[in-house]
Amino acid sequence: MEKDITEHKPLNSTQVAQTSILIDSLKKRPYQKIGQLVVKLGITKPEISERTFYRLIDKLFVIYGIKIRFDYSIGGYFIDEKESSNTESFLSHIEILATAELFTSNFEDKSNPLSLVEFETKAITATIPNFKIVLEAIQKNLPISFIHNSFYHRKEEEYTLKPYFLKQYQNRWYAIGETEKGYRTFGIDRIENITIGTKKFKPKTEEAKEKFSNVIGLNYVDHKLETIKLSFHSSQKPYLESLPLHRSQKEINLENGETFDIELRIHPNFEFRQQILKYGSLVKVLEPKWLAEEIKEEQRKAFERY
Repeated sequence: MEKDITEHKPLNSTQVAQTSILIDSLKKRPYQKIGQLVVKLGITKPEISERTFYRLIDKLFVIYGIKIRFDYSIGGYFIDEKESSNTESFLSHIEILATAELFTSNFEDKSNPLSLVEFETKAITATIPNFKIVLEAIQKNLPISFIHNSFYHRKEEEYTLKPYFLKQYQNRWYAIGETEKGYRTFGIDRIENITIGTKKFKPKTEEAKEKFSNVIGLNYVDHKLETIKLSFHSSQKPYLESLPLHRSQKEINLENGETFDIELRIHPNFEFRQQILKYGSLVKVLEPKWLAEEIKEEQRKAFERY
């Protein structure tokens, strides 16, 4: 069913805060009753609490595609992941809005100066002009042409790209799309002289997302899908559980309490190898054997540098 967004305005600052609390609460503990949720949302007037709650969850679905349902068998509300569009991206979006609102309100108070907050050295604002242009091109299904400064090859090249979507990775934004030579990824902080073309293209966004969903990071490879088994020191378990290496990550060898063993289903690429190498002696590749030998060889080379 088509979503009618004409009757719904974007979330205001109060609703942003309420949404952040609501989604976080239902993620941690699904099937809560409406009485529990409205208290957490800070809705104190009983006569408007339920109406406000229903209006909020209706807006979340109509505008953002996030479906919160009531389970009659259990008697509580939950996030219907099957009926919802990308909940993780939405949560990131809400986190940005909530943080912006926090800064706006706190900096009205002179006792909270900017010196209390430390940002990355290179401000994200440097990429905003390119971000806006690329996003506009994606929305209009128009190609972009630009000069790309490659860190790896240390040279500038001209490209024309059909941009399909934007992806954030390690505090940088990347445009993912298709050139005449296939799928490519470009850091938008490394492109210059960007212009939007006039000839529309048919987007292949879902196909592109599917291809990149089975890799870690941004480097798409045509390598076959592999089952990777890794054994980590038990100290790494809470970190890997709270921030998995990949969405396919699942724990294996549960009877072994001395290590934390996981299985991944991915196309092994450069970023994945970097992730493994950064753990050093805290990880061992169990399968496949060719990958274990490859990582062993890289560790040998690193050892010889000392």
